[in-house]
Amino acid sequence: MKQLQKFTACTLFLGITSFISCKKVCDVPPPNDGDFRIVSRMDGKDLIFGANKVYDKNRFRFYFLKGQDTTFLIYKPIKSSGIGYDSLVNVDLFPDPETVYMRLSDGDVDTFNITYQRKSTRCGNYTIITSFRYNNLLVIPPSNGVYELKK
Repeated sequence: MKQLQKFTACTLFLGITSFISCKKVCDVPPPNDGDFRIVSRMDGKDLIFGANKVYDKNRFRFYFLKGQDTTFLIYKPIKSSGIGYDSLVNVDLFPDPETVYMRLSDGDVDTFNITYQRKSTRCGNYTIITSFRYNNLLVIPPSNGVYELKK
């Protein structure tokens, strides 16, 4: 019985050690999401959050079309204290739609055209955003990670 326990313990130890030593170290792919701030073109004031808001944060939508199907994207407001903004809108751009629509209100729909690059690693494949156009104007990726969209 003691020999069986020793054998089991030894086998378990060697198995765990082998698993840990052979485990791949993978970089976590960057999420395809965007942090957006929608501001007035005239004075830079926030149009979604804060005292000067124009749009209802509970009514706008992000979506894309595929054939006759409409897929709504997941989004959420993010409180962003410390960078001078009241809040941002974080949008999950999955599954890599090339054209996304932002409906702020009835009759006010904007277009995002997004280009992706596929990356392959030893841990799998993922995509990153390489180009982002807002109403056909190129938006430079910001250094602080927040896209400022001027309306």
